[in-house]
Amino acid sequence: MKYVLLLVSAVCAAAQPYSIRAAADGSVEVARGRLRAEFRGEFTIVYAKDDPRMTLTRSFPDPLERKQMNDPEGYRLPAWRKPGSNQLHEVLFDAGDVYVARATTAAGANGVIRWRFADHPLFGLEADVSPAAGGAEPVLRFRFTPKQAGYYTIGYTGAPETDPTAATGFWQPLVWQEKRFPRAPLLTPEASTSLPATLVESQGSVTALSVDPAEIPYRIATVDNSRFGVMLRNRAGKAQPMIFAPLFGKAGSLMRAGQPFEFRLRPVLSPGDWYSAFRHIATSLFRFRDFRENTEVSLNTTIDNMVDYAMDDHYSGWNADLKGFDYASDVTGTVKVVSALHPLAAALIQDDAGIYRRRALPMAEYLMSRQKYLYSVAAEIRGQGASHNMDGPSAELGELAGLYHMTMARSPVFRDTAIAIANKPRTLNLEMVSEPNTFQHNLALFRLTGEQRYLTDARRLADDYIRVRIETPQTDFSDARILTGGQFWTDFAPKYVDLYELYEETGDKRYLQAAAIGARRYASFCWLYPTVPDGNITVDKGGVAPLGWRYGGRTIPMRTPERTLPAWRMSQIGLTSEASTTWEQNPAIFLAHHAAWLLRIGNATDDPFLRAIGRSAIIGRYKNYPGYDINAAYSDVYARADYPYRRFEEFTYNQVYYNHVWPHIALLFDYLISDVIIRSGRQIDFPSRYAPGYAYLQSRVYGDRDGTFYGDKGVRLWTPRRLLSADSPQLNYVAGYGNGKVYLALTNESARAVTARLKLNSEYLPHVFGR
Repeated sequence: MKYVLLLVSAVCAAAQPYSIRAAADGSVEVARGRLRAEFRGEFTIVYAKDDPRMTLTRSFPDPLERKQMNDPEGYRLPAWRKPGSNQLHEVLFDAGDVYVARATTAAGANGVIRWRFADHPLFGLEADVSPAAGGAEPVLRFRFTPKQAGYYTIGYTGAPETDPTAATGFWQPLVWQEKRFPRAPLLTPEASTSLPATLVESQGSVTALSVDPAEIPYRIATVDNSRFGVMLRNRAGKAQPMIFAPLFGKAGSLMRAGQPFEFRLRPVLSPGDWYSAFRHIATSLFRFRDFRENTEVSLNTTIDNMVDYAMDDHYSGWNADLKGFDYASDVTGTVKVVSALHPLAAALIQDDAGIYRRRALPMAEYLMSRQKYLYSVAAEIRGQGASHNMDGPSAELGELAGLYHMTMARSPVFRDTAIAIANKPRTLNLEMVSEPNTFQHNLALFRLTGEQRYLTDARRLADDYIRVRIETPQTDFSDARILTGGQFWTDFAPKYVDLYELYEETGDKRYLQAAAIGARRYASFCWLYPTVPDGNITVDKGGVAPLGWRYGGRTIPMRTPERTLPAWRMSQIGLTSEASTTWEQNPAIFLAHHAAWLLRIGNATDDPFLRAIGRSAIIGRYKNYPGYDINAAYSDVYARADYPYRRFEEFTYNQVYYNHVWPHIALLFDYLISDVIIRSGRQIDFPSRYAPGYAYLQSRVYGDRDGTFYGDKGVRLWTPRRLLSADSPQLNYVAGYGNGKVYLALTNESARAVTARLKLNSEYLPHVFGR
């Protein structure tokens, strides 16, 4: 018996230092290399004697689309009510009395430049700018002391202003990217800032303002505990980075007379485009890096546990009669399916006929027969556009192409159906229409039929898409299709996944470059702070998990041991909130399909920042299906191997979507296999198919074709459950067989060298060598 073993293992440049000096006009000149900008001593204070009753409103970011909607389901934005009025004000400056404080002088002493302000009957204000260690971004500090009790927020409004028509790009989290400029001075609260900054790109450089990392506690920010908000559009309609603290109407904004409030900001100057500045803020100021590793188990063990759970007919929410998964999480009385390719690939990879018979086949039958992904036998149930019709297929062309090929072309119905519906627009999920004759659909038809005309059309349409969506910065949200259900970050970002698939099919670097631009836009939706502290934190105090977003007002907390763990294990960094409409309820979701794509695109474009974000979303997070998200507060309950083995009504930490379990398994397989392919420099390579799913649930799936392993061809990807055990959890592995050999590739997920004893499951080996 012969074994082929491989141990594969895994990085930033110093920035130019900053300097500051007092200018004659009372401003502070901040310089970094050839870049210089004047930061004025100007602050805007908003005051209300009584509680402004901040709430979140669903408001469209785009004025045209907002006008077209009678009942808008748009971006969740803060709004306030003035005392004695129920009218909501989305503009902070309309929510209270506004005062502008301008410095009369700026003078330096001992390297610190202090602004002086005239006395005001309502408040006292002090502010200064000081150098930071190592020539990093200077610290802009203000100290505000109210003379009357009430609600206050203090905004720094002295950063450089830019005519928005002259700017080449913006970024205000979460949706104002490219040249999408806020229609009004709209505030983003801390709880929905993936990075606590806002920036303006103009004339080849970027001016930005960031919150000082020391101001941000290590936690999941909620609306109630948010400490600040960021803003891009000022009252004059100019583009100007601004930060307001505290968040008006929330934590800390009710102040007593004489009670001082201090806050620190960081002016940022960066050469290049928005992405360079964004990456610099994340890696330099907030020390984002590739910091995760496996915890108590390997990723393989997590996958095995998750497959065990997915095959449990009772706990996994499987409805054998309807061949779908209970969707009680959102719409009681419905079932939903994402993709039959996910369990089909798992059946092939894990060499498990039971997965095929009990999940893949009935889910394929479901998709072929239903009109939409969401189905109910009860005609009165209409939530989320549920269908009651057996008028299939409820699958994208890419799904049908994948099913046709992964079943070895033995079911021509997949091919014939795809061709028959190729020119028909269909509504499959929510009210989002899958349009025909897109580059994605033509690529799927080419892969299905091998006919060159489809690839020619795919390239022509992709070239058009790149011209209008990549090369032309967006100024509105029409591409997001908000009116018909666009809400996920894949709706707001360019279609980087599909462009990368076209690159892999053609080898044309133009599609890779376009995919990279889209991936970088998508990466800006990922959490990149708060900075992970050294040491440990204690979670689940008192033996209970925090109460998160709950269904039906459930208030019984889940029992779980109190644990003291390394702080990094809790971090949301690398994950995204769910959507523009739900970031409050679902702040950091584990369904991280972007991870493998950022890994691949980051590798193909030599962008370690993208790779690190992708890795941060996956490694060392849980031992089984963790539910949907990190919710409300840090916890270890979701990371336990027994977490999903509960009745639906017992989940009060986070939501459980049973239809997400197989997509979650698919994304973990995709990451695991892609990681080995990349670390080996494609010396190990296994071919994939594309599973488009819906919304943001796009993965590659594997297992239907032989791959290569360091020159050996004819290697079958083969990783049955519990094939390998190791006495170090840091070792992930991918296995295969062929040529009379068993092939193992191991990846070390820690930064340390690992020595481990490996044990192969002897039950499997005779069957392999008997083939």
